[in-house]
Formats: sequence, C-alpha cells, structure tokens
Amino acid sequence: MLNCFHRPTRPKHPKHPLRPHAYRGLTLSGGIVLLLLSLCLAACSSPFGGGSQGTSGTGATATVGAGGATATASPVVLLGPRPCPSAIQTAAYWSSIVHAVAGVTSVTRVQCANLMGTPELQALVTVAHQGGHALDVHVYNHITGPNPQQIFQLLNLYDGDAIISGYNTVLTAEVDQNSALNHGRNPANYQRDLFREFKWSDAQQTLVQIAFPAFFPDLTRYQAEADQAAVNQGHDPWKLDAVKVAQALAASTAFFNWGPNAPAHLISGGGQHDVNALVEVKSPHPGGSTIRVSMSRLESNTNGGIWEVTNVSSPTLSISAPAALDRLHSPTTVTGKGNAFEGVIGSLRVLDHLYNQVGQAQVHGASGNGPTTFSTNLTYSSDFNAGAQEGILMLSAPSQADGSIATGTLLKVLLT
Repeated sequence: MLNCFHRPTRPKHPKHPLRPHAYRGLTLSGGIVLLLLSLCLAACSSPFGGGSQGTSGTGATATVGAGGATATASPVVLLGPRPCPSAIQTAAYWSSIVHAVAGVTSVTRVQCANLMGTPELQALVTVAHQGGHALDVHVYNHITGPNPQQIFQLLNLYDGDAIISGYNTVLTAEVDQNSALNHGRNPANYQRDLFREFKWSDAQQTLVQIAFPAFFPDLTRYQAEADQAAVNQGHDPWKLDAVKVAQALAASTAFFNWGPNAPAHLISGGGQHDVNALVEVKSPHPGGSTIRVSMSRLESNTNGGIWEVTNVSSPTLSISAPAALDRLHSPTTVTGKGNAFEGVIGSLRVLDHLYNQVGQAQVHGASGNGPTTFSTNLTYSSDFNAGAQEGILMLSAPSQADGSIATGTLLKVLLT
C-alpha cells in the first residue's frame, strides 16, 4: 500500500531566529499538513484506497533554513497514467524490444505509470497481431536504460485492450468466446465481456491478478472507470445516489428480485462529500427481511465519484469462509451461519463475470431449526480457462410465506 505521507527531513537549527514571515509560513504549512492528514484518513477508510491522482513527475517537500520555508523537488509515487519520457514514448522505439515483425505484429500503444509503487516509471506496451484478433500485453521496468526489463506479459487476448487504472494497476479487456454472451455467435458480433486487473507483487516480482473490491453496479475496475466517465458526461445519475444504487441491486433479478421500489434508507454516510455509505433495504414480499448494503465511492473520489457496492450483509446469514476477494477452485467448501427451518438454511449460488449462475447448492444446517452453522460443498463451472474471472458468492434464505428471497449476503471472489 502506498504511504500517505513522506517522512520530513529534520531541519538544521538556524544561526539566526526565524523572521516573522517564516513563522507565518510554518503556520500555513502546519495547516496544510492537517488538511492532508484528514484527507488521507478519509481515503484510507475506503476499500479503494487513496483517491488523489497526479500528473507531475515530482512532488514538493518543505525544508526550513535560515531564509524560511523553501520547496525542494523530490520524486514521488503518483496514481494513474503518467507522461512517458519523450525518448521512449513512440511505438518505433519499442518495436525492436518486443520483437515486432513487420506485417505480422505491431506496437499499438505505450503507456507509463508507477506500476511497481516506486518513483521509477514502468511502461505498458500493447502489441497487435495483424490480420487477426489477438493482443499481447507487456510491462517493462528500467524503461530509459539500454535494456528495459520485462516484468509481466499476457498473450493472445481476443479483441483485447489494456490500460492503466487510476489505482496504478493494469486493466485488461477481451472477448470470452465461451461465455453465455458470445458462445455460438458470429465472431463479427463478439462483445468484450471479460475484464481483469493486475497489480504489482513485491513477493512474486511481477503483476498478479487481483479482484476489484466491489461487485455492483460494476463487477470490475475496468467497467467502473468506464461507468465513471459516462456519469461524468451526464449519463446514469442514479449511480451518484447511494440509496438508488442499493435499490437497484435489490431489484436485480441476478440477486434479490425485490422490484425497483423496495423500501430503503440510509444508516450512515451517503452524503455528497462522504466516501462511504450504508443503506438498509427491506423486502416488499410477505415474510421478507432486510439486507444492509455497504458501498464506497470509486477511488474515494468525493467530487462526483460513483457509488460501488462492496458488501451485502444479512441479519440472519453470514459466510465465514471463504473470505472476500479469495480465489476459489471448484469444488470448494463454504462455511457460515444461518437460521434453519426443517434442517434447511437456504441456497448458495456462484455467479460469473456476467452475473450468470454457474453453481448452486442447498445449504443444510448442523441442527434442524433455529440459529446454526453450516459447511457446504459447492461445485461450479468456469467458461474461462486462461486465468481467473471475477465473480460473486451469494447465500440467501427463502421467505416461508411465498418462497421469494427473504434476505441474503454477497461476497466478491475470483473464480478459477
């Protein structure tokens, strides 16, 4: 995780007392530090981390000398895409490095960022295969040196794309040819539907796939950043309203199917300048219960950031394992707690990257009635074999009055 602050250099004692204007400068600097501290604490409370983005290659640290406060440039880690050094920003520069073959492959884009969490820039280079649909993705370190070092590659993304996120991760998009959306279609009508995210790992010394912390209205960061851009243009303003986002989730047929007007109210947060929100939604069906929907603004952006749901909890159901954002393998064992009726707590479902059900199991309690624990074996299928896809694990309980979903809890996971 990026540090919120840099340790200041201890100032040398001046030979002469500070002049009055120097005291004013220090007072102003102290106010700025307090402001930065409050912003950092707010950002760190969000699962998305800090939201400030920059475009400059240097930052300023205050040092105090006999002449008062002065600004000294020093390299820092900034979030989001950065300008590449002019000497290495062209496709022609990278063609020989990626071994592009004229008429066969070509460099399509070069992007730079602090992908390794250090002040040194890394380059994301995409290579297209001519006359086909494949895209290769390469990431290099030491990009201004004579021999850039490749630290990551991902090959043969069908109709692929790769960009740098506002969170210093690599986001990819591609066609999943076996998905419910594309299977059996003419390739001319394929749609990009599989999105992945890769983040630098110091332990593995490469970029590794991670899960976006949220799952609605966007399952992945690639989709969320596209959604944010659309909202910035005036589309889908409901995504700026925490209560409406919670109601939309409850209304979705993929989840609860409670209709668009299920009663909902804010428990906490959700204001124009809040980073987080908690909303309670009540089932409108007979015998229905409630859910609590936790959400955060994308990239902790309180200046028009959209709301993204990170957790849905239930007053009677919980999942103790797996944990949120875990990578699952089929079959998997799910444990937790719930209220049993005649031995049955409810149902477990696995949803894939299109919110389609790819696995299901009935959940039986350890005891016949009332609060109890469970351990359930769950098998699911994944149509994507070249890695993991982001998905959801859902535990729900039925209404004893009409069989509708009374309550439930949702967990974001990676499916392999």
